[in-house]
Amino acid sequence: MTGTGGAKIVCRTPCCFSVVRRLSDDDHAFFPVIVYKSRLRLKIFMDECMKITMNSDRIKSSILVSIQVACILLIIASGPLLAANQLLLVVETGGIALGVWSMAVMGRKNLNIAPTVRDGAELITGGPYRFIRHPMYASVLLTIWALIIDRSTLPGLIVGLILTADLMIKMLYEEGILKRHFRDYPAYMERTKRIIPFIL
Repeated sequence: MTGTGGAKIVCRTPCCFSVVRRLSDDDHAFFPVIVYKSRLRLKIFMDECMKITMNSDRIKSSILVSIQVACILLIIASGPLLAANQLLLVVETGGIALGVWSMAVMGRKNLNIAPTVRDGAELITGGPYRFIRHPMYASVLLTIWALIIDRSTLPGLIVGLILTADLMIKMLYEEGILKRHFRDYPAYMERTKRIIPFIL
């Protein structure tokens, strides 16, 4: 205690010791409350960060999907749907078959054109996913490039290159999201290739 003149006054009465003891007990009582409030604020902060991340993911996904759909529609609308060259027709047919197989294995619960994970989705590693991580992207590239080469036009080539770049970015972006959602995905990445079995 301190007097009005600034001198230190020592009080040894039982009441002073009881006050000091009571204050110390109160401090210990408030400590768990402070820790709880800090954890609660941290949780709220993390939840807000997650919401921002999810919104950012949706925006990026929408842009990538929009470019993909626009390029595919442009290529489809610019000429015949089937390649005239027999070899390219086989490649196109193989691409379509791969896409159908991939969608059948993926199932409605997991199927999503956007590079995001749907609620209740599971990591699929069977069928074509046993060999490559992105068989649907491979399907699109096989089918579309068969048509582009068959038609051999400069606009088609430019659109094809834009589509290929978009799908490559989308693949990398999707893998980052999948690694956040599935703890087994890094191990799955180590034993598979992206779009070409045993090569790429």
